[in-house]
Amino acid sequence: MQVLRRLTRILPVAMALLAAPPALAQGAWPERPVRVIVPFPPGGGTEAVGRLVAQHYQEVFGQPFVVESRSGASGMLGTEMAARAAPDGYTISMTASGPLSILPQMLQAGYDPVTSFEHVLLPSVTPLLLVLPTSRPPNTLREFLDWARAQRGRLNYCSIGVASPSHLSAEMFARAFGIEMTHIPHRGSGPALTDTIAGHCDLLFDSSSSSGPHVRGGRLKALGISTRERHPAWPDLPTIGEQGAPTYMTQTWSGIVAPAGTPPAIIRRLNEEGRRFAQSQRERERILTQGGLPVDMSPEQFRDFLRQEIAAWGEVIRAGNIRAE
Repeated sequence: MQVLRRLTRILPVAMALLAAPPALAQGAWPERPVRVIVPFPPGGGTEAVGRLVAQHYQEVFGQPFVVESRSGASGMLGTEMAARAAPDGYTISMTASGPLSILPQMLQAGYDPVTSFEHVLLPSVTPLLLVLPTSRPPNTLREFLDWARAQRGRLNYCSIGVASPSHLSAEMFARAFGIEMTHIPHRGSGPALTDTIAGHCDLLFDSSSSSGPHVRGGRLKALGISTRERHPAWPDLPTIGEQGAPTYMTQTWSGIVAPAGTPPAIIRRLNEEGRRFAQSQRERERILTQGGLPVDMSPEQFRDFLRQEIAAWGEVIRAGNIRAE
């Protein structure tokens, strides 16, 4: 009886101790710096968003969130590094639409966009503007279409790279309106914008964050925006859909992922804090001012969004028989 009474007293304590380590471990993360892989060169939009979110995480969690640029293969190299990292919460990646929703459909990737990752956070999406040089005569999309058809295939369009959202958006546009244009790929938004402003390109689809300042500065004309509804920052700019292509909609985006198998508690904490930051009044205004649209998604919603993006871009790729370089 005495032994039984002792066991009765000890058992609850032992059970409590057995239950304690997971709770303590969960509360302790992060105990050291967290690596944030950006799979593009420094200075781009994805890196800029990554640094803002990393700074917020650092302030909240009390550990450094160190942004590392690991560029190569149009973002696929760094994205693969993130997929192969240990799923312990100490490596995450701020990657983008190209490496996740487009390129794996055209090139052999060392990861699966859906199953190789935990999908942490999508802070915003960015529409594209249809822009052309101020030297070109059209001032509306209808005028452009009439002008383009009169050129009988002599028009060209620039893009920021083969198989980029810029390229695929233009292909989708040409097919929607039945016009012929020659593709001139560039290596990045900067060179494509420079050539369009100079009049070497007749048309360019580029993110509103990078092309918008040139439109507002009078260096480019904007004839349409790629979202389904008008953008709050561009209320007078019609969507392409409302100008004759009702189903037209494209966008680009940057989001945070972690290696598959990263503990759900860590993913939840990163998502909750990231959403709190992205939905703050200051950050919402910054996103809108730069041409983006704030997003509020759970990890599950982000994963479903990615599946939809893969399907939508896949249709464009197959219809145009587009191949990556």
